Amino acid sequence: MNQDKPVVLIMAGGKGERFWPRSRISTPKQLQKVYSNKTLLRETLERALTITTIDRIYIGTNASLKKSILIQEKISPKKILS
Repeated sequence: MNQDKPVVLIMAGGKGERFWPRSRISTPKQLQKVYSNKTLLRETLERALTITTIDRIYIGTNASLKKSILIQEKISPKKILS
C-alpha cells in the first residue's frame, strides 16, 4: 500500500550562488547536470523512488524555479511546493 511508504520532501530552492559560475539564478545547481546526463534534481527523484512512489514525493522550491522544474522534470504541479 502507498500509505505504508514514506512521504519524501526534496528541498530544491536556492539561488545558485555557491556553484557560480556554472550555476545562475535561472539555472541553479539542482537543475544542472553535474555527475551524469541527469540533473541533480532528477538524480534525487530517482533515489527517492527506491523507497517510495511518485505520488508520495514533493519538491519544495521557490516560486521563480517552479516553471523550470515543471518543464525539466515533467512532474505534476501539485507536487511542487513553492
